[in-house]
Amino acid sequence: MKPKKLLLCLALVLIPALAPAAQPLDRIVAVVNDGVVLQSELDIAMNTAQEQIKSRDLAAPPIDILRQQVLERLIVTRIQTQRAREIGIRVDDRELNEVLTNIAKQNGMALAEFAQSIREQGGDYLAVREQVRDEVLIQRLRAREVESRINVSEQDIAFELANQKEDDKEVRLSHILVAVPDGASAEERDAARAKAEALRQRIIDGEDFAQVAIAQSDGQQALQGGDLDWRRLGDLPTLFSENVRKLSEGEISPVLEATSGFHILMLNGLRGGEPRRIITETKAAHILLTPNAIRDEETTRLQAREIHDRLQGGEDLADLARQYSDDPGSKNSGGELGWQPPGVFAPEFQIRIDQLQPGEISQPFRTQFGWHVAKVLDRRSRDVTEESQRARARQAIVNRRMAEEYDVWLRRLRDEAYVEYRLADGSVSATAPGG
Repeated sequence: MKPKKLLLCLALVLIPALAPAAQPLDRIVAVVNDGVVLQSELDIAMNTAQEQIKSRDLAAPPIDILRQQVLERLIVTRIQTQRAREIGIRVDDRELNEVLTNIAKQNGMALAEFAQSIREQGGDYLAVREQVRDEVLIQRLRAREVESRINVSEQDIAFELANQKEDDKEVRLSHILVAVPDGASAEERDAARAKAEALRQRIIDGEDFAQVAIAQSDGQQALQGGDLDWRRLGDLPTLFSENVRKLSEGEISPVLEATSGFHILMLNGLRGGEPRRIITETKAAHILLTPNAIRDEETTRLQAREIHDRLQGGEDLADLARQYSDDPGSKNSGGELGWQPPGVFAPEFQIRIDQLQPGEISQPFRTQFGWHVAKVLDRRSRDVTEESQRARARQAIVNRRMAEEYDVWLRRLRDEAYVEYRLADGSVSATAPGG
């Protein structure tokens, strides 16, 4: 993959990741609770934000406005990672390496190649690692503090399915948020509404939506010009979906009021429809032998070979599994693993299973769990469209409620934080919790 393509692929999720390596630290630009944001971090994030804006062929806002937007994003990120660590969420190096390996694979690289590509572009791979760690921390924090509180009933799913034909359509939206603090007064809400109405009028009068969003939006996608990318209509917050249905492509919504603030939407595109989904399921059985204090690696391999030969000689796999298998989940059922769709098993096991025909026994092979001898008992094709639709309906409800709750939760977290701005002239401006 060309370096330029890698940069653009990752820029949307790694705020300062692929910017030039940090210069020596000079000063603190913000104190966030018991942490800080450094000038070097702000400089890196500014460089990346400017690169993102340039890649979208947008005109950048005045530098002081962009700097404030970028600094606020860094502050909000810092507040969330602090909260995650405060409640015991951790991402160890093993988990982090797995995530980075997946990112590298998505870019057609091994992890070492991915790291080298970042360095060749002048980036700091260690900074990338820590940025990814923060992203994973924040995802887990959202899951624990927001998503875990969302309940979806069977009645909710049934209602969703009844309306899902239209909701399967996908829309591409641009978004501007004028946020209001938790517990805002009537005067503060009126001022925020007036600002939103003024921004909407500027767009109607000819200003570019994306450039207004970059300079003025409080939304998480502000630096992407407010672009929310393609999303299922059914996954949008109810407030959004109800109003988007009334829009034509290129049309701008009225100012929409929500607890978190005032929203402006523009419909950029519409597409739709979900084909039927057919999958191939495999019914397999196996015997697992795990090396232990009594049976070392080589002895375990040889025993797996012996069991394979006995199976080839006509002995019953179920009988041998009950006698020898170390897999507690399948041992008592004669090694049977039930009907499973693709991707359920560990990758090494799935590859071996996929290579077998029904009735065929594998050679002994090694996975992270030990030595296996496996057999494919049967295969079938199954229409899982309805199951998929139910799963998607449930996830759509969760996504919608998450979107509705997340902004409120994040604004509350921000309002409760102590933030002290260290200005370039040496002065200090602080906002205390609840202030």
